[in-house]
Amino acid sequence: MTAQPNISDFANTAAPASKQPVFMRANVTEHFWGFEVRPNEQIFDLAVLTRAVAGFFAGAGFIASLGFWLLPSMAFVATAFTSKLTVSVLLMVVASLLARFAARGTQVRVQFDTSAGELREVVDGAFGSTLILATYGLDAVEAVEVVESTENRGFGQVHICMRGTHTIASGDGAVSALATLRNRIANECGLETSGQAREAVWGGPLAA
Repeated sequence: MTAQPNISDFANTAAPASKQPVFMRANVTEHFWGFEVRPNEQIFDLAVLTRAVAGFFAGAGFIASLGFWLLPSMAFVATAFTSKLTVSVLLMVVASLLARFAARGTQVRVQFDTSAGELREVVDGAFGSTLILATYGLDAVEAVEVVESTENRGFGQVHICMRGTHTIASGDGAVSALATLRNRIANECGLETSGQAREAVWGGPLAA
């Protein structure tokens, strides 16, 4: 379970909404293969709550696995050592699985790999790893638009409409500051050209 941005809060609607000043730019990180966009808005939902509960039980499992060795041997019948070892190992395994689940990130990041022509939805995994949730080709993007929030028209999201599937939220912040990111994504996906190419100017000894 992963926290997805609530796209229903951002819609092209004629319903009146207040417009308060927002001073927030999209969170973009440059890489050698392209760039990555992560959300600014912190989402607290069922995914975050589930991670917290899993982390609590993971800690309790580790403590319980060690606590069995503090019990007197008479608490277990004849095979005290074997019983303690079996229960302790089982608790340790369950606690490790819960800890790995709790360490997984909840915020979905969108990566634009311009070298491979891919758009990826990724999330932080355990121990600094990255888990790929979905991969699309940049040519599968049908439209890119900036959508205002239904609660504050000054705050918006960049929505990437995939051809025949769904919409991906990529970046949030002030509506006035999202136009640059929107244009960059559209250009990378081949939806718009950055401008007319200038006519070549030749010079030097080979010029006619």
